[in-house]
Amino acid sequence: MTSLSPFTFGSMSLGRNPADITADLAVARRAIESGVWFHSSPTYNQGFTFMVLRLAFDEDRSRVPRMVIKVRDATASLMRFEVEDSCRRLGLDAIDVAQLVSMDPRPGNLVDQLRGGDGPLVEELASLRARGLIREAVLFLTPQNSVAAVEATNSGLIEGVILYWNACQRDCSDRAWQAIQKNKIPALALRTLGGGPSDKASSAKSAALAELIEGAGCRDATEFNLRLAASEPAICTTIGGTSSLAHLEDYLKAAAEARPLPAEILRQVELLQAKA
Repeated sequence: MTSLSPFTFGSMSLGRNPADITADLAVARRAIESGVWFHSSPTYNQGFTFMVLRLAFDEDRSRVPRMVIKVRDATASLMRFEVEDSCRRLGLDAIDVAQLVSMDPRPGNLVDQLRGGDGPLVEELASLRARGLIREAVLFLTPQNSVAAVEATNSGLIEGVILYWNACQRDCSDRAWQAIQKNKIPALALRTLGGGPSDKASSAKSAALAELIEGAGCRDATEFNLRLAASEPAICTTIGGTSSLAHLEDYLKAAAEARPLPAEILRQVELLQAKA
């Protein structure tokens, strides 16, 4: 798979106030300047995220970042439209990495067709790649589809996987994760910089995470989470978004300085992830 930047800028926070995008444009420009990849979706903020990105990209088309873009795939026609529309709206020749969400949970969906080697979704994906509109693709993992999705990476049309992965969460089964590690399948990590316990998590998990951050000698959760990503060979990038220039600078600095965490801290992270 193409080498991604260790930190990928997630754009979901951009475009929330379409009446004044001055601050959003400043954040987008800084991320572009840093040379990191971008992650986005045509659905973010009812499309206004794409508006911010297009305006930022048009300021200097020679510096448009490499992009991971979410593509819906319930039907072949929807997949084709989403890819063509994303390229048109952002002024791109192609999507560098398509995040295929396998949005239909019923049998015969994209993952099933990839494993079987045929079907309309497989044919459309192959066509989009042959047309040069998708350069590479990854499958979104959930605990329910993870084993089948990992098997589907053998189809020849999928380069890797993408999943929610952080100190408190690893959104795939143990079997799927072991296969990812064993087969060196590239994994893109979502929700790593926002990797604290969810609102539904116990206070004990929150306390455990705080102890891990302190025990690792990290100045804050951002440094800890980027060092965590740097500790796992399967993780090829961690995706995090912000609408704050100060936060973006923290992310960029922590990513540039990230080094693996101590083995004992990693062992405790595995236990914490197992309790998710």
